[in-house]
Amino acid sequence: MDLKQFKDFLPLVTGFLGGATSSGVFAEPIKTLQDWWYINYGHDISSQAALLRAKNEIDVENLKNSTLQQVATIPPENIQEPSLKILGPALEASRYYIEEEELRSMFAKILSGSLDNRKNKILHPSFVEIVKQLDVTDANVLKHLKTKNYHEGYPIPTMRMIIKKEQGYNVILPIIYFITGTEGLDKFSASLTNLERLGLVNLNTDIWNSNDNDYEVIRNNQDVKNILALYPECTLEKTSFTITPLGKNFLKVCL
Repeated sequence: MDLKQFKDFLPLVTGFLGGATSSGVFAEPIKTLQDWWYINYGHDISSQAALLRAKNEIDVENLKNSTLQQVATIPPENIQEPSLKILGPALEASRYYIEEEELRSMFAKILSGSLDNRKNKILHPSFVEIVKQLDVTDANVLKHLKTKNYHEGYPIPTMRMIIKKEQGYNVILPIIYFITGTEGLDKFSASLTNLERLGLVNLNTDIWNSNDNDYEVIRNNQDVKNILALYPECTLEKTSFTITPLGKNFLKVCL
């Protein structure tokens, strides 16, 4: 095999490895990655066509470097030919989300994961479509969940604000969730609803965390306190959300 035919990608991977691993192990998988990269971004990544497609040459380079850095961490014995049902859609979709670092990073992990046989059982083709339907706030919520390392099914504290009546109740705020406790009341409610729609989490009104202290970040939020002071008829109820099996795998692969 003539390694000169894919001179752009292979040196970067071996460079990230510090020259410690033979390029031969990576040759065929990297050639496939490079071929499909050029199909989507053009043969010359710095060309005008690539600029028009990706809108920003720096972002294209960042995606490439981030992907190859991830590939360089894969042990040689775990390198495989990338699955085209993952690689093709991921490269195609990444063109339209390349400006947002959080989403670009997820695509880089999907692309590199397609070359890693350890990810075969958890890298689902739907992950490409899921990333396409995330915004930066969604990505930040997922990043926080990854950092906290919640296990699947663990009830992550949320609350809802209601007004009780003689028969039933009115829901004023269906989802109250904070990361730091200083965000706006509705900062993450739409994100959690979207993550549930995508199958990554389940929102629960009948399951809550047994540790009452975990709800203090919500009770102590100044906006929550202000509403309860102005409208004493409002009360808080414990709720929660849990990470689904699909969500667990998504966090492992994409973050």
